[in-house]
Amino acid sequence: MLRASPPQRAAGALLAMPKDRIEHLLAVMDGRLIARMIVATDPGRRVALLRHLDDSRLAAELALLPTVEAAAVLAVLPLDRARPQLERGTPEQLALLLEAVPKAQRARLIAALDPLREAGLRRVAYEKSVIEALRQTAASLEWVFDDHGSNLLAGAFHRLFGVALRYVDAGPLPEVAVADAYRVFAGRRVHGLLIVTNAYADGERMMPNQDPGGLVVSWGSGDNVGVLGRALVRLAG
Repeated sequence: MLRASPPQRAAGALLAMPKDRIEHLLAVMDGRLIARMIVATDPGRRVALLRHLDDSRLAAELALLPTVEAAAVLAVLPLDRARPQLERGTPEQLALLLEAVPKAQRARLIAALDPLREAGLRRVAYEKSVIEALRQTAASLEWVFDDHGSNLLAGAFHRLFGVALRYVDAGPLPEVAVADAYRVFAGRRVHGLLIVTNAYADGERMMPNQDPGGLVVSWGSGDNVGVLGRALVRLAG
């Protein structure tokens, strides 16, 4: 009966049942029907329905939904129920989900994020802009295999380069970030290493004594794509 009814009517019919009956039906109900009821019903019934779904169950159902449907649910959740969902998954997964949330609701959700979580989103956005810019230089890109950092292999000028993306939320680029980039590409057959960071740098900084030879470039999402293209030219020699 509930499956055949419009979602708003189904939510009303479900909530009119005894509590134990509601719990039983929700336990066996398809997640998509639950999602449609949450999105379609009025705020009062939505809150009442969510009382029967703890954060873990809600997270489990959202994880099984297509991104667009999960984003629709997230967009209408009260902030106290949205916050635990925003803390789950990687920053990359959260960024993908938030991109599918309508702009007004997205701003509301981002404002509720933990500062460290929000910094993770800024990192993802920066890395995405660098990758898009590198693709405009006609470089072919792929992530470094079996590596969980922000490191790429770039093919350009018939050579293979390492590219390390190093976002810094505040302050200069730490030396440890540079050392980590060289650690990732040590022993790999790359012609040179390009370290791209949003942190301020006094122009391009060549590092010829490292193996492979490297170049640190400060680049922002509003900067010219040619900055990265010229950096690859310098590495190519």
